[in-house]
Amino acid sequence: MQKIIIFFSLLIIKSSGLFAQEIIKTKDYTVTLSFPDSAIYKPEWLGKSFLKDQVHIWTSPFRIKKKDLNYLIPLALATATVMVFDEDINYNTQKFKNKNQWVKNLSPILTEGGEVPVVGGISTAMYLTGLAVKDDKLMQTGAVAGYALVNSAVVVTVLKMLAGRQRPRVDGNSQWKPFPQSLEQFDGNSSDYYSSFPSGHSIAAWTLATVIAEQYKNTKVIPILMYTLATGVALSRTTENAHWLSDAIVGSALGYGIGKYMVKKHKATKWFLFPSQSGGSLMVTGIYRF
Repeated sequence: MQKIIIFFSLLIIKSSGLFAQEIIKTKDYTVTLSFPDSAIYKPEWLGKSFLKDQVHIWTSPFRIKKKDLNYLIPLALATATVMVFDEDINYNTQKFKNKNQWVKNLSPILTEGGEVPVVGGISTAMYLTGLAVKDDKLMQTGAVAGYALVNSAVVVTVLKMLAGRQRPRVDGNSQWKPFPQSLEQFDGNSSDYYSSFPSGHSIAAWTLATVIAEQYKNTKVIPILMYTLATGVALSRTTENAHWLSDAIVGSALGYGIGKYMVKKHKATKWFLFPSQSGGSLMVTGIYRF
């Protein structure tokens, strides 16, 4: 990509009058217990949270457990195998696309699902809708999705720079120009030719899909729909001749992992936007409220 755009909408909400309730009913009476949301939500400054999560993501290979190898080894073997045959796969994919008009028509539509305005817009729309209808879970999903997308964007940007893999649309040959050779993409001549690995659209689509799927996993159709659409976005990057299949696989895996981690880590996070000192304790003038 010639330009990497990181999109994230920040919404400032006044933090007053936020209470959770628990209703206890007996045969003769009903008792309503109210308590501040601080008893439920964990406050954390957005900047600190972001830095901690980036450190966690980049150091995650050092915390691999034995049980993780059950899926990491097959994934690594599959990716390595596909990478060996990437050129042949790309050739046959383009051949298949040229012979089937429905692929030509559907591919550019699906690939839009990984664009920054689309994934960022969906997460923002979810947050605003949740705010409007007072649905805390929907607000939480939108906020976590937006936050996760920013983290994914940073990860994929760095990896693209380090790898410097040539896109298939250049000449159909899989070549690598790792850092610092990858900096040639900024010389005004080679554009984004060496930013193929991993797929940015795939990581974005899978990050968003995973957050939504995890939040609404009790409604079985939602995970199925989300992961199907994300898979379509990833595959469309190969039919659009923008990425090798292995680029899409790695991008998808990263998006899935980041999305899972963000939902697990931030289900009970209340992000502070503007920290200030007041009364001997850290206070805020605006927050994200989940």
